[in-house]
Amino acid sequence: MKPLVFKCKIKDKQRLDMSWLSKIKTSSLSNIKNIRVNYGNKEYKLSSLFDVSGNNFKDIIISNSNKHLDNIGNNLEDKKITIFGNVGFGLAKGMCSGDIILNGNAGKNACSGMKGGSVHILGNADDGFCSLPTSMNEGFVDGFIYVQKNVGDNSIVRMRRGNIIIGGNIGSGSCLELISGSVVVLGKIGNNFCYNARRGTIFTRDKSICREYIRANQTDLTFFNFYKIKINKILNKSIINSSKPVRYFGTKSGKELIELFVI
Repeated sequence: MKPLVFKCKIKDKQRLDMSWLSKIKTSSLSNIKNIRVNYGNKEYKLSSLFDVSGNNFKDIIISNSNKHLDNIGNNLEDKKITIFGNVGFGLAKGMCSGDIILNGNAGKNACSGMKGGSVHILGNADDGFCSLPTSMNEGFVDGFIYVQKNVGDNSIVRMRRGNIIIGGNIGSGSCLELISGSVVVLGKIGNNFCYNARRGTIFTRDKSICREYIRANQTDLTFFNFYKIKINKILNKSIINSSKPVRYFGTKSGKELIELFVI
């Protein structure tokens, strides 16, 4: 079987809501081509906006993607979506399961309210990454996310569970009210990081944030070594390569039980 391929034909400044992609249930290529969607102030058949081919409706490819395609992978379940190009806002919003691989940059509010599944962003993620959806009290509930480059401001709000790996920098106001879960940041960390956090584990190379935390003299590295092996195996490369991290546990204010590893 060949993947179901959507080759984007639109290039102007009108935005297109792609949330229909997660809802495809038909196994008929002709029915998919005849799906009608709103674009600008008109309604079009999909075949007018995309060249559509293939027959594997669980394995979807979007080629020639651009920053005007919004809500790709919205509430996705049990499908794989591979994207070549950039996307607009709302990538993987409310995603439940499945896999998304983005070979480009994600717009604002990517992975907002994500509940499960795996997302690989092989570029940058804009502001509001893993932020708080209007209808939810948590910004990232569970799942695995890897961002190869940088993440914008006000990202990772009220994270509940799961793992987020950031290969570059993260902006200001991030990891706000962290509840639990693990976050790896290999670049620089912006201001007000982990403000009002409760628990969770942070791995970072940025030593500048350590001044707010209490260094652990008796260091147990059992979890660190387990996590290091797990993440490196998932990504098939050495993301965490430190053998002697410096561990901090809790903040000097005594209000947060954040565990921090400087790697």
